[in-house]
Amino acid sequence: MNKKFSPICKMLLISLLPFFFLSNTYCSKSIKPDTGKEEKRKVIELTLLQLNIWVECTKVPNAVQGLIDQIAGLKPDVATFCELYKGEGDNPVMPQLIDALKKQGLNYYSARIDGRAIISKYPIIEQQRINKWQFKAVLNVEGKRVAVYPAHSEYRYYTCYYPRGYNDGSKDWNKLNSPITDVATILKVCSLSGRIESAQEFINDAKNEISKGALVVYAGDFNEPSHLDWQAETANLFDHNGCVINWGVSSLLYENGFKDAYRETYPDVVKYPGFTFPANNKDVAPNAITWTPDADERERIDFVYYYPDKRLTVKGAALFGPKGYIVRGKRNEDKTKDRVIKPFKDVWPTDHKGVFITFEINRL
Repeated sequence: MNKKFSPICKMLLISLLPFFFLSNTYCSKSIKPDTGKEEKRKVIELTLLQLNIWVECTKVPNAVQGLIDQIAGLKPDVATFCELYKGEGDNPVMPQLIDALKKQGLNYYSARIDGRAIISKYPIIEQQRINKWQFKAVLNVEGKRVAVYPAHSEYRYYTCYYPRGYNDGSKDWNKLNSPITDVATILKVCSLSGRIESAQEFINDAKNEISKGALVVYAGDFNEPSHLDWQAETANLFDHNGCVINWGVSSLLYENGFKDAYRETYPDVVKYPGFTFPANNKDVAPNAITWTPDADERERIDFVYYYPDKRLTVKGAALFGPKGYIVRGKRNEDKTKDRVIKPFKDVWPTDHKGVFITFEINRL
């Protein structure tokens, strides 16, 4: 056999050479690793919403559907809820929420103990009652143990109303003859709520979880302000009436190493007060929302705390809900710099704004 190429074959080979090199170049580029995707795989984004649903969605017309619409729109990875009071025979909200989300292709695990609940896109592998105000749900987040504690504290002995000239709810919410601004008195009555003892029970259990290598998140309506929000910068704002107060629960949590995700993100308490109550719900008359019709009761009482860990980073924080608040019994435009995620549909189901935190969990 003649091993030499004919002139026609040579011409064909020469004409095909450019295609060969182009093809080879394209293939070599296509198999290079996508370093951006590799970097992304090193972290897990975990979003968490904390929301008080106002007596289990019974105070706003069509509130249950409103809650479904908001969760379907926001799509948090985890959500903690409080003010759930319905029994099994009263058509409780959580089963309705889970079923409605599933019909929209959104699958969540859920757990509820007493008046608090959690939904999660990640499996809930353990749950435990801590006390009547809070419980623990342990999540398996792609192999990471994450302990989330949904909470809702005693609402009476709400003495942040004292400087505003109103009673604390232990007997009534009536207007006082004059504001109470003695800090020792304010803290003494506040301590009768048991909120500090409840927070200590959380801390005791959380320390055990931390020793197991868990990441810890504590979320809820604490019915008490933060000491971070009642310092000199705000003493003459928001009807604080000159008071500087180191509130007990937040002080205890910080003393034990926990951090407030919203305030760590926005340390300027004047520009970013982060008020979660009372929200301006357009479907409810202001006098049905406010407890202090002659005062500015705006307060940040819904929190997401976390225990610092090199694997856990707070990447973002926002409020979730309608713009504005109720101030002195009237609807008030929000002039703060807080980032507020608007409701996804027409009905907002509660008198609170939600707190929405974006965490990143390092896989390494």
